[in-house]
Amino acid sequence: MQRGYGVRKETDLVLGSLRRYDVQAKYALGLVMVSIAPCLAALWLGWSRFDAVLGRIVYGMQGQFVAAFFGCVLLSMAPAAVGFFMGWNSAGQRRNDQSARSWIAFFVGGGVLTLDVVLLIAFFMLHLPV
Repeated sequence: MQRGYGVRKETDLVLGSLRRYDVQAKYALGLVMVSIAPCLAALWLGWSRFDAVLGRIVYGMQGQFVAAFFGCVLLSMAPAAVGFFMGWNSAGQRRNDQSARSWIAFFVGGGVLTLDVVLLIAFFMLHLPV
């Protein structure tokens, strides 16, 4: 099929063109919402291994805690960063009729990224392998 003027690909009809700001807002909000679950999982992993008496995150060297923790943080940071920047790009644009989604994605994505960075800093400062 030749692409000419006015002819659209089949994928444009289903996914929408990412050049449009309202489509960016939709995808940004979806990506940010997906990034919340792994962030909460990493928070739970760190909190469940925190020993208040020692003031440390205690974990065994033989277990998979470190891999699971970093995997959750990575799975949270990647879509949150993409959603954050897509929301930042599309927020406030005149042609964006879904500007509220862009702003929500921008602020929630920024919050998730900040929480992920705080979790990483807390892990590196408080970890105690046993």
